Amino acid sequence: MSTLLNARGLVVLALTSQCLGQQIKVARGTNQIDSSTWVTLTIPAQNSYPTANGTGTFTPSLSVRCDSKGKAGKEHRTFEILLDTGGLQPSTAPGPGSVLLIPPKENQIRLLREDFFLRMKLDADKPERRRWSLLPSSDTVYRYWGNGETGFGTILMPKQFLEKVFAAKVLMLEFQPFGQETFFVSEFHSDGLMNEFQRHQECSLK
Repeated sequence: MSTLLNARGLVVLALTSQCLGQQIKVARGTNQIDSSTWVTLTIPAQNSYPTANGTGTFTPSLSVRCDSKGKAGKEHRTFEILLDTGGLQPSTAPGPGSVLLIPPKENQIRLLREDFFLRMKLDADKPERRRWSLLPSSDTVYRYWGNGETGFGTILMPKQFLEKVFAAKVLMLEFQPFGQETFFVSEFHSDGLMNEFQRHQECSLK
């Protein structure tokens, strides 16, 4: 366990929780200006891929970040689902699995990597593609949005998606790592994640 105060005035606590045989990394913090709090629950993928420079491997991770603001009894709670891919290969052409969401207006690498439909599968369900968007402050971490490929009626909201993740045993996500010619399927085991989510007052599906 470690505690630190970062440059933005946030007190950060990091620890690892052992849940049903799986390690869930827990990081939490407090903003000293407005006393808002947050907690991030992170599970590693069960598999890794070789990095493009050949110096090692990278293990993707899936995180749920919960935020709580407001006075006791009147808290406003939100959450987001994040995927650290290690970086995605820029592409304007549809691949066999994941596809670019919006053709870029400028020929810049970041624009080519900002929005993707990533193909995913929960247990034995039918594979489907959902929108993930690159965080403004990151080159590798994507936020789940839930849009499908065929319009508004196909949206799987973050709350619905997280409920499905909690109920499933295995989540598989497919993407093309940066510098790679082939697609990689990352496999996440969700055991223990719901129990850990319910332990923290910042986290709520309501």
